[in-house]
Amino acid sequence: MTANINSEVEGVTAFALCCDAYFRYRISLKNEKVNLWLEDRSSKKQWQSGFLSIEDYVTAANVFADASAADYVSYFQQCLECSSDSSSESQRKLISLKDDHLQVEMCIKIRLLLSVHEIKYVFKLQPVTVDRVDILEAKLKDQQEELEKLRGQGGQRERAFVHAERVTWGKSSKLQWKSINSENFSLGSDVISIIFRTPGLYTISVLVNHRPLENTAVVSISLEKSGVITQSAATDSAYLNDDDLHVSHQTSTSLVCIVQIKKNELIAVACTGSFSIRGHPSYLTAVGMGD
Repeated sequence: MTANINSEVEGVTAFALCCDAYFRYRISLKNEKVNLWLEDRSSKKQWQSGFLSIEDYVTAANVFADASAADYVSYFQQCLECSSDSSSESQRKLISLKDDHLQVEMCIKIRLLLSVHEIKYVFKLQPVTVDRVDILEAKLKDQQEELEKLRGQGGQRERAFVHAERVTWGKSSKLQWKSINSENFSLGSDVISIIFRTPGLYTISVLVNHRPLENTAVVSISLEKSGVITQSAATDSAYLNDDDLHVSHQTSTSLVCIVQIKKNELIAVACTGSFSIRGHPSYLTAVGMGD
């Protein structure tokens, strides 16, 4: 990299032995000198190393040939940003010292054939005096970052949604649906199955308007996922009147459930012992709730 470039990188990091503690970090490069700054996001305490020359943190044991201060800033940033688990190529450790001082250790694993060599960089940080204005500014920045994160999550993907209407009853007493125009859903070739293109957790509701067949003892409405019944409801069946005649009446049955669905799984609605009511279609609505 070009020498004498002044720059600053920042982010949020955590250390393996500091459970539930997150730190904001900032690495500043000025006139080929590096300053490492930390802030506890909870207490708002701050520490910094002060601007250090390369000779202050690079030794014969950890030197990279021809690396500039800007190169080391990039290495340190990657070390602070990487996963903190033990399998990572980089490791970091935060050690408490006397008088509220801290020591930051950053280790980088270098692999050569079958050997692994670990090099370490050590920074000693001194506490920084923080006034109320600084604390308020830090809290405001935290809130702004959380708000931006929520906005980003909300805009990543629209909720998957489909509202299907029954056309008629199909084979095996399953509902047949009108065509569906959606990127997240499609209709199977049998027009009975609704194919979920986007995996995730869904709320599915079904409303079936139907009339039990005469002389039918068992009437049920079932929601099926890839041929397996997920939810089923028993409904009114036909009955005999005083003249020993088989009669039945129009009714409606609702199902509501929350289902985890994989990509390209099929949803269908089966009706046993019933037939459709002319002029009163049935409906299925599915709304994605997330992963």
